Amino acid sequence: MDLTLLAQILTGVLCGAAFFLLAWWLRSRRMEVQHQASLAFYGLSEKIIAAASPAEIAAHLSSTLPGILQATAAQLYLFNRRTRCLELVTTIDSPRPLAALISDPPDGMANAAVTCFQNRGLLSVPDVRRNPLIQVTSLEGLPRSAMFVPLLSLGEPVGVLEVDNAARVGYFAREDQEAVQHLANQVATALRLQQQQTMREQLFRGEKLAATGYLISGVANELREPIENIARLTAAAVPAPPELGDAVRRATEIMARLVSFANSENATPEEVDVAALLAGLARFREPQWQANELRVQNRAAHGPALVLGVESQLEQVFLSLLVHAEQRAALSPVRTVTLQTSVLAGRVLVEIGHSAGPSVDSADPEPADPPEQAIDLEVCTGIVSNHGGEIHILRQPGLFGFEVDLPSAKITTQAETIRTPLTATRPLTLILVDPDRTAAHQLMALLSRRGHRVVPARAEEAADLAQRLRFDAALWSSGPGRGEWTQFRDRVRASIGAFILISDGYDRQLAESMEQNGSYLLARPVEELALERVLSEIASRGVHAD
Repeated sequence: MDLTLLAQILTGVLCGAAFFLLAWWLRSRRMEVQHQASLAFYGLSEKIIAAASPAEIAAHLSSTLPGILQATAAQLYLFNRRTRCLELVTTIDSPRPLAALISDPPDGMANAAVTCFQNRGLLSVPDVRRNPLIQVTSLEGLPRSAMFVPLLSLGEPVGVLEVDNAARVGYFAREDQEAVQHLANQVATALRLQQQQTMREQLFRGEKLAATGYLISGVANELREPIENIARLTAAAVPAPPELGDAVRRATEIMARLVSFANSENATPEEVDVAALLAGLARFREPQWQANELRVQNRAAHGPALVLGVESQLEQVFLSLLVHAEQRAALSPVRTVTLQTSVLAGRVLVEIGHSAGPSVDSADPEPADPPEQAIDLEVCTGIVSNHGGEIHILRQPGLFGFEVDLPSAKITTQAETIRTPLTATRPLTLILVDPDRTAAHQLMALLSRRGHRVVPARAEEAADLAQRLRFDAALWSSGPGRGEWTQFRDRVRASIGAFILISDGYDRQLAESMEQNGSYLLARPVEELALERVLSEIASRGVHAD
């Protein structure tokens, strides 16, 4: 064989082998990179699921996700239902807060985030600086490419995940978009778990409140007899010392308030005039203010400020915050307590604080622990949350205190005070799943009295029963050992028009999200007014069960 031909053959074989080895190495390298990226994604998902707060989730995303995707930044936006804004969760890399109003978003990257939130779909921006959604006067600080991924929980958007690359345009490939969308679903799941944990904490606060009530009830019963004896001796004294009579009356009033709070656990919510409630507390605390030489600035709203709730519980919340403000005012040079109520946009706002003069600014430290005779702030937060409201700490120049935000109640007219039995516009056929026989019988009796037809069922047979019969709505009692209601809902969604979840706790944002999808959330024990409202809305849809 010719040596030249042999050399050519050997050269071709060696080149082919080298090409094969190079291709094999590149493929192995690519698979190794993909494997490492998958492991990093799994690790990040585990950290997100285990996170205790949205801020912790945002920190994990900001510190880890850019490294996995070879990007430069990752930011998390969450939707605030109260303000109707997408709010940036601040991190070390993004410490500057940002809130984008859904109805009127600002220019820049936040506008693209709002568009992603409204469309509920992934938005990829290959060239940020040429995209019409992002119109800014200055390109400083803008990335070259970005993608915005919605966080979907129960079909509803709860926020947006933004990932940026400052190096080049068109950076994020299809595989990257799919991976980040999967990660966004994990974030939404983690946020839902955090909401459920919040509901469990509210239940724990409710149990703590009940234990506090039992303790107070015992103390009040022990004090009742000696106070009554002192009152009889005072009345029999001739002449009766006026100071002693005032002290006995005040002690009797304090004991009555303690007993009222202790017995508030099973009280029925009703309309409460917060303005009148605060006026009564002001009269009750006035002797103490005079003794401590405190001044009071009372700027209460004119007219009633009505909320729906348990009066004794709300009274104890405001009393606790009021005593809290008194303690701090007694230590300040101005020695002034501030009270203010207002009704705005369907909300009742109550501000309770102390004025410390113009020298005090927002760096004023948080207040000390409440006094022994007041409920602690954790329980106050639980009570207000169970009434559908929130407590915010106020830090303003010269003022430190609390703002209690409660939903206002409708003012009842004289014609509405003559109440008739509540009934829906037509009888409904309902399926009820609740393993607690006592609770199920009570709910069935309540519904039957209103003319509704109720079919009880076990969790394991409810879906099959719903396929054979027609129901207007399904009531499902959630909790340990009560089955998975989401699986039931997904199986029978086509045949049942509405779902009512009965839970141990109540979360207002979760309830609003469920109602947008034709479902409802009720807290246990079920209130008749809340149940009637839900059934009336279902009946008004006009879908009748055969």
